[in-house]
Amino acid sequence: MPKWIENLMRFIANEPNLIALFGSRGMSQERIALRRRQNSFFFWLLPLSFLYLEVVFHFSLYGEMPIKTLIYFLLFSFAAAFFWEAVALLLPLRFNRVLTGAVLSVTCLLFSSQYVYYRFFKTFYRVSTMGMAGAAVRDFWRETISIIGSSWLGILLLLLPAVFYFRRMRSYAPSFSPTMSFRLYLLIFSILLQLLGMGIVVLDRSDFGDRHYYKNEFSVTETVKRFGVLTDFRLDTKMMLFGEPTAEIEGGDGAAVDPFAKAPEATDEVPAPEETAETPEPEIPVEYGDNVMDIDFAALAENEQNKDIKAAHEYFGALTPTKKNKYTGMFKGKNLIFLTLEGFSYKAVDKDRTPTLYKMMHEGFVFNNFYTSLWGGSTATGEYTATTGLFHNSAKCLEMSAKDLMPFTMGNQLKKLGYPTTAYHNHYYTYYGRDGSHPNFGYEFIGIGSGLEELAEKNGPEGGMTSCWPRSDYEMAVATAPEFINGQKPFHVYYMTVSGHANYNFGGNNMAAWHRDIVEDLPYSDGVKAYLACQYEVELMLAELVRQLSDAGILEDTVFVMSADHYPYALADSELAELYGLPVDGIHKNPDLLRNGWILWSASMKEPVVVDTPCSSLDIIPTISNLFGLEYDSRLLMGTDVLSDTMPLVILNQDGDGSAWNWINAYGVYNSQTRVFTPADGFSASEEEIDAYVKAQNRIVSQKNKYAHLILEKDYYRYVFK
Repeated sequence: MPKWIENLMRFIANEPNLIALFGSRGMSQERIALRRRQNSFFFWLLPLSFLYLEVVFHFSLYGEMPIKTLIYFLLFSFAAAFFWEAVALLLPLRFNRVLTGAVLSVTCLLFSSQYVYYRFFKTFYRVSTMGMAGAAVRDFWRETISIIGSSWLGILLLLLPAVFYFRRMRSYAPSFSPTMSFRLYLLIFSILLQLLGMGIVVLDRSDFGDRHYYKNEFSVTETVKRFGVLTDFRLDTKMMLFGEPTAEIEGGDGAAVDPFAKAPEATDEVPAPEETAETPEPEIPVEYGDNVMDIDFAALAENEQNKDIKAAHEYFGALTPTKKNKYTGMFKGKNLIFLTLEGFSYKAVDKDRTPTLYKMMHEGFVFNNFYTSLWGGSTATGEYTATTGLFHNSAKCLEMSAKDLMPFTMGNQLKKLGYPTTAYHNHYYTYYGRDGSHPNFGYEFIGIGSGLEELAEKNGPEGGMTSCWPRSDYEMAVATAPEFINGQKPFHVYYMTVSGHANYNFGGNNMAAWHRDIVEDLPYSDGVKAYLACQYEVELMLAELVRQLSDAGILEDTVFVMSADHYPYALADSELAELYGLPVDGIHKNPDLLRNGWILWSASMKEPVVVDTPCSSLDIIPTISNLFGLEYDSRLLMGTDVLSDTMPLVILNQDGDGSAWNWINAYGVYNSQTRVFTPADGFSASEEEIDAYVKAQNRIVSQKNKYAHLILEKDYYRYVFK
């Protein structure tokens, strides 16, 4: 036997703490057995409970357990458990029990609450948004009760460790007096397990791999899925206390030769004489110029001391701006009605049932490949993206934006031109911090609690707006339309609707109940019917706005822009498959689940403009800024003017699947989880060319992610427009 093993065994045999743990000289066998049971219960309760919670939570949500994920759970769970045991051993037995019970109870509640939150919002709450999560439970108590009712088994399983502990608490008694060195052993063991787990993490250096999400970018969904709830809570707490990490993006500048845009091969064939008898005059291309502002990024970078802001100046200054085009200024001077539609899907549009929606979707700009990403699983992130041309993965993004300079929102851009700008919402005006964000976006903000009820009493039917859940979008239109139709022209109004909110049933959703007769004969399950019924409010709202604008003779002077905040994720997977016509298996991995409708319509358009280019909510602000002929800098937005000659990059954060950075462009689709790029029909390249192209595009996505977050978190625009 090797000498080091003999020395180790001798150390273990004579270590006083271990002798005290598992028996003592002179004790009876019965007493030794009791001590071993008590001490084993003490040492294995937290490690096995933490591991149990991680495994049950992960498997119940994802239905799988990769070996690497299980290893992470084992290492990080045991590391956390042994840390708390080392702390507990500093206390007398009575307080040791209290601390252990508190740690276990809070941990079980953390897992259970995240489980319920995910079942509803398809994402997890963050430490910084716990208050919002509580408000969501309070304000959407019907939906919460429904989710708890359908999730009772998972909740029970996640509470079992705490229940077990309080039933057996008297057996939880470390039957020895540990020395300080023993407590140190536990702490060292905890640190070694943590370091071993981190060592495995950093081995994965692939694009959007484990190392990326552990060190460079914090994504609550990716962190929970890859490393577990406990690690997510630890990293999230660290971010809240010390700030988000600034991602170090490795590799080149993101530029690469495009392997899909190759010039046609030369040919030696000479055309027949009759084909070349008359050579048409070549068209002289029109040079429209760039959508940029007079910003000297080089000078800004040279004079900047903050390294993050300096890097941002260099990044934006190196970007190629989009060009103006034949559509630039097409809607200059017109009225703008801009809507974000709660939980909307293009599948709710029907030629006979929703004729106004159908007309707008098919007779204006027709976007055949539009997507709505799920940045953080909430209305706030979807609304923030549509209204700013930026993105963020925290439900606090609207609240955070209230302190920042936001020059490119339509409210601020059109307000500078003298437009009266008002925003309306038929839910509480303080929800998601809109009472701060929307005035900062350039709007007078009116919602429930800040004047909407008074407008309803003034302009609406007798009795004003109906007090129900959710409230009526149609009634909001009736109450508000006279204000801007009879006011100063041109005007800009913004609406955030609420009638399409979950839950989708005929018992707890008043809008669904109101319009049940409209969907009664449709070949769908009740959940899908209820969803379509409550979305019928959008049709009624738009029809009312069109009617009043037409009666006032200003319909052709008005542009409608609308998109969804997110797809209807509150529907069950089987209901989503039914609505979208997609396979239910792996539905959250399917990018077509995020396909949606973007309405951009004016009655002044003589014919539709069909756009097949893939685009997303990020592209709304730059596109309509160009259409209205506004002065903006295309380099400072994360989206692209879809009507320009620059190809948009659709970034799909499919939180429900844990694939945070999938992307789509005209050349194909990339899945960040499988790390597979699928070329679109008609495009092909060698494996080496595709690998280089994907790596370059992934770098561009990482850069957009880094600087989109920096704009919000560091108030970057204020450094540019001093």
